[in-house]
Amino acid sequence: MNAIAAVSFDLDGTLYALEAIKGPMLWATFPRWRTMRVGKRVRDELRSQSFVDGAALVAAENRLAAERLDRTEAQAATDLARVFHTDLTAVLRRRGPRAEARAVIDDVVTRGLKIAVISDRGHIAEKLKALGLADLPWAALIAADDVGAMKPDPRPYHVCADALGISVAALLHVGDRADVDTAGAIAAGAEGLTLDVRHATPLEALTMRLASPQSPPSSPPSSPPPSR
Repeated sequence: MNAIAAVSFDLDGTLYALEAIKGPMLWATFPRWRTMRVGKRVRDELRSQSFVDGAALVAAENRLAAERLDRTEAQAATDLARVFHTDLTAVLRRRGPRAEARAVIDDVVTRGLKIAVISDRGHIAEKLKALGLADLPWAALIAADDVGAMKPDPRPYHVCADALGISVAALLHVGDRADVDTAGAIAAGAEGLTLDVRHATPLEALTMRLASPQSPPSSPPSSPPPSR
């Protein structure tokens, strides 16, 4: 294992529990349930694609959603923003983060490590504020809506490492999906830690990982890093 210089966190399903907001989101989004279903499906379909920037990703999302919702792209954009930003943020404000989230992140900071968020949606700062976690010393907030690629594409991890001023090999990414969060981290050359969401306090796995012995940082590669 490489020496870790920073820890990045997935947001949805990691800093807060998806099962805890399922019911409240159904109430908050009524009668926009179809918009929520279509929006989730479209994002997953676009996950395998890489766009030139975030604007191109959002434009593709709006176009596909508009076709399936039988609305204009402008209407689809407004509806998607209401569900996945306005409604979700309001629910997060009421439900809060995972009970152990702040304590675990505080422990990461106390160890002298930088912290960041890598999310497959935008408005990270607003969601952190709603969760009561915005005051933590986040060094980078990396959103697919800005980068133009979603996990498991390696690009968000490289962008995060660059923003933190570290080698991607010194980044540990924590998420709830092995096929997305951890697979993307490994593809980028970072380390991934998948939370076992069956446990009551899954973020404690991070504390255990950071407490384990770490090997010295590896030597810089002799050949140029792959284009990203």
